[in-house]
Parts: sequence; structure tokens; C-alpha cells
Amino acid sequence: MTTATTDLEWLNTADFAPVPTPKDLEAFFGIPPSPPEELGANIREKRKYWRKKQQKARSDDALNYSGAVLQAIADAEDALKRGAAATGGGDSRFQPGAPARAPASIEDVWRELERLLFRGRYRDALERVQGYEQRWGAYPAFVDMRSVVILDAAQNMPGAVFNPTVLESAISGTRQVLEQLGPSEARYLTLVELLQVAGQADQIPGVFSEARRRLAKLSASFQVRELALRFRQEAWTPLLRHCIRLVQESSDDRALRSELVQLIIERAVAELLPLTSETAVLEYKRIVATAAWIAEGVPEAEDFVRSHRMWASNADQPVFGGNWQWRAFLGLITLFLALPLINSSSAHPAWQVLLNGPDFSQQDKKRKASIDARNRQWFLVTRNAYIEPVHAKSKLPWQQKPGQWPEVDTSALFNF
Repeated sequence: MTTATTDLEWLNTADFAPVPTPKDLEAFFGIPPSPPEELGANIREKRKYWRKKQQKARSDDALNYSGAVLQAIADAEDALKRGAAATGGGDSRFQPGAPARAPASIEDVWRELERLLFRGRYRDALERVQGYEQRWGAYPAFVDMRSVVILDAAQNMPGAVFNPTVLESAISGTRQVLEQLGPSEARYLTLVELLQVAGQADQIPGVFSEARRRLAKLSASFQVRELALRFRQEAWTPLLRHCIRLVQESSDDRALRSELVQLIIERAVAELLPLTSETAVLEYKRIVATAAWIAEGVPEAEDFVRSHRMWASNADQPVFGGNWQWRAFLGLITLFLALPLINSSSAHPAWQVLLNGPDFSQQDKKRKASIDARNRQWFLVTRNAYIEPVHAKSKLPWQQKPGQWPEVDTSALFNF
């Protein structure tokens, strides 16, 4: 999504009008510059963006502010996608502003830097860090916020190139602060993301292991961050059970539900689509049912999983591929007693029809009737609106590339 990486203004917008119009709410989610069909993706992006800010917050003010923004996102989402009333969002009290005087204490410094970060003013925050380093650089609280500033700037300033030594100093600073000020989820997540930015992802599992040892209790949102790292390696059954436990532990957390749905569906698409066996169909149905349960109450997640729910429900349904006129005639003369036999002998499950694909080679006239029947059966499956979105990232055997669907005049196929 282009706007998420090149235009951060809508991501940093924290509130909307007290009595918002639909255009106000769409602008809150970056519509435009993104096209309207990107609304669901932009809601997910903004929710994820502010959840990360919340997870790395160092003060109660920042926690409360990010919580207010996440609630505003939920209210705007409900208004746009479910027709609920929206009465205003965000909390304008947490403003960075320009300092009227030089900070008098280290508390003034880190609160100022945090406010700048929460308003998306990453370049200003970097400049303040450089200006304050000589006086405040020995304070652990400053070292802590310096690492966060470098991390947020590296993640959110497109085109900015950071010297590896700067990232290394931020990593070592965070490790130092974990010893001096003590462990916290926010500091561990800062370290995890710094290692990702620095290309040292191989060290991340060790960070999560250390966090499990040193922290008395891990929040559900923190566990999801670790789970995302292991998601592709774990077996499906314990993985889904773990996801369900996390949702039960934090049932009102929309960001958690949204992230879990994304993880589940992305892996299901990569591993199971296109469906190639009855076993895969049953696994897909089970996984999608779990994702749908997790998505309940989060409109963008419900919309995201809906096409998969439709395909999971219909993938194993039989689709008749024989001669429709003969079926009607034989059914009539046998008082419809032969219909079950005729239907079962000339039907295939929808997943198999989709996998086999169409056959538009009409050169052999002797095979024309069977080819027409096969194509008719295929179009009965693919004319459903959910088929193409579900398989947008997967490549079926008959496709030249993922998402390439034939454009053919099908009117002749349905003249029975």
C-alpha cells in the first residue's frame, strides 16, 4: 500500500470532527489518497501503527493517548462499516508543541521526545536527541528514549538511511537500560524492532526467551508479537488453540484480533491454496472457521475473512457438469428417481473443478459437448464473487501467473 510508506500524515492523525461526515472518517483512514477499496487495509494499517506506539509507550500519558486513538479508530471503523454513530475521536490534550524553555529535568526531556514521536514528528525528535545528548546522555531514561527515537525514525522516515553504528548504539543502549532500569515489555519490543531494522533478526528469539524469564506475566498483545515470529513453524492445532486462548484473555482487544486473523489467513493462503485434496479442504474449513470466530466484532477483520468463509463453505459442494437437458429428460421419465444417480455421476466438488480449470480448445468437434460441459461447470464455480479474491495470491495449475483469470464470452455455454 503506497500511502502507508510514503505519506504518514493520515496515520498520525489522532482524531476527527466531533460530528464527523463520512468524508471526515474516510480521510481519517487515508481515503484519499488511497482509493476507497483500500479502506479495510488502511484501517488495519492505522490500528497496527498505533498499537505499536502503545506497546512501546514509556508514560501513562502516552498509554492513555494511544488508547484514545485506538478507540477513535474503532469508532470510525464502526461508523463507516456498520453504520454506527461516531461522535468524535482521539484526545487532543497530548500535544508536543514547541518547548517554551529548555528542559529542566530528564523527565521533561523524555516526555517531550515521546510527545514528538506520538505526533509523527520524527525528524524533530532526532534533532532534539542530538541537541540534548551532551547534557543528558548519561541518564538511563535518556538512553532509553534515544533508542526509541532512532527506531521510530528508521521505521517511519522513508528514504532515510541510518549509519549501522547508530543502530548498534541504539541496540546496546536498550540492552543497557534493561539492566539499569529493569525489564519491561515496552523495552523488549523496542529491542526486537531495532534488531529487525538492523538485519539481526536471528537474535530476536533470544530476546523473547529472556523476556519470558524476567517478566512475571506477559500480556496477550506481547505474546502475539512473539507468536508472529513462530507462526509458520508451529503445527496448526496447537497454534489455533493458542490464538483462541489469547482472544479469551483479551476479548475486547480489536488490534489483537485483527493481527491474529491476518497471521492465520496469510499462512492458510500460502500453505493450503489452491485446494488440492479433501484433506486440505477439511483443514481449510477448520482454520477459516477459527479465523472467523476471532474476527467477530472487528468489522475490517470480518470483511477480510468473509470471502474465505464463503469459499470454505462451498469448496466441497458438488457442481453438476453433465448435459442439463438429458438430466431433466431422464429425471422426468424416471419420475425423478434417477436424479441422485445422475447428479452424483456427473458432479465434482467445487475445489476440484477450480483446480482443473477451463478448457476453451473447441477444435475437436467430437469433444465439443464434453468441453462445453466442463467449461460450464467451471464458470458455475468462478462466477461467485468470492473465488477470485481468495485466490489472488495463489497460482492455480492452469494459470500463467497468480490472479490471471480468462476473459471469455460465456453466453453460449448457458444456452441450455
